[in-house]
Amino acid sequence: MLFALPGLAADLDDVRSELAADIQAAQRALSSAQASISSERGALAERINSAQSRVLELRERAVAARRMADEETLSLQQIENRIEAWRDQSQFQGRLLAGFLNRARQRTLEQTIAADLQSDLAAFSEFLRSRESLLYPDWEARRLVLADGQLAEGEVLQLGPVQWFLQGGQAGLARQEQDMTRVALAFDASARSGVEGLRNTGSGTLTFDPTLSRALLLAEDKETLLQHLQSGGIWVIPILLFALFATTIALFKGLSLYRLPNLVPALAEQLEHALKEGEAATGKLFQKLRGPQAELVSTAVAAHQSAEQRDDRLYALLLEQRNALERWLGAIAMTASVSPLLGLLGTVSGMITTFKLMTLFGAGDANAVSAGISEALVTTELGLVVAIPALLAHALMSRKVKSYFARLENDAVHLSQLPLAGG
Repeated sequence: MLFALPGLAADLDDVRSELAADIQAAQRALSSAQASISSERGALAERINSAQSRVLELRERAVAARRMADEETLSLQQIENRIEAWRDQSQFQGRLLAGFLNRARQRTLEQTIAADLQSDLAAFSEFLRSRESLLYPDWEARRLVLADGQLAEGEVLQLGPVQWFLQGGQAGLARQEQDMTRVALAFDASARSGVEGLRNTGSGTLTFDPTLSRALLLAEDKETLLQHLQSGGIWVIPILLFALFATTIALFKGLSLYRLPNLVPALAEQLEHALKEGEAATGKLFQKLRGPQAELVSTAVAAHQSAEQRDDRLYALLLEQRNALERWLGAIAMTASVSPLLGLLGTVSGMITTFKLMTLFGAGDANAVSAGISEALVTTELGLVVAIPALLAHALMSRKVKSYFARLENDAVHLSQLPLAGG
């Protein structure tokens, strides 16, 4: 224990010295920290003071800016008021200028109207002079287009829309075509003498066209029958051939029907009466009979035949007469049926030609498509012209044949009822 105490005392001294050293070190650290805090506090205080100074400065600047904004607001109102005043002044000046311009324009318009009026008066005076010259026409030299297309110098007298020409030994009516004067009609000797007398003596009888050249244009446009047929194209040829064929048959058939002998009425009764009176009366009756009736009577009174044979011969004779009467009537009916179809065929051909020409030259050129239209219309017209008379001729001839054959058939029926010869 005693030996332990001195060691413990030494340890305590060491601990004490260490604690003292630690305390001193802590004091030094504290002093250093306090010094650092003091230095930092000073810096922070300076920064805070600087920031506060900046805030104060900004507050002062904000106040100054607010004051300037208020002043600018007041200045803008003043500017608006000034602009409104300037606008009123500008409108007033504009009204003054507009009034001045209107007065200037009115003076210019009056001057223009006066100038136009002077020009119109001059034109009207010129028009009156030209009309006065028309009221008192005179001969003037012009270049004329003659009927053969040649150009020649001549004299022209114009009275309204009517013009007369005098060129060499020719005189007549002229018409204006664009910038050329063309001969419309050449007068004969009597009418020409009137024009020449007017030119030489100042008085004469003039011939004019009251239709104002319309009649002349129609006369020039009039085509001959051959030209009309040629405009129908190739299908006119078969139609004309059928027309010639039907006309020839109709003429010959009509002539043959006209030359048919007249039928004796009540043939069976007259024959029965003649047979009762004797051979003289029978011979006299036979002299009156001609053509089919004579053949019917000869067949009916022939000897050595039975009733059936007589009826068969009469029937065969009627068939023969019917075929003879109706011969070639079918050809006329065929022509009446075929001609319109040929005309329709020509119409179709003409329309095809028209569409081809329209494709090449367009639909606006009437002269280009007129050939196809003429072919389409002329063939239809010609087909109907041929068909209608053929149909009428066939109807009339058929009626004549039916009437004539009906009387023959009636005679044959009555003859078949007579007693046989020698019976």
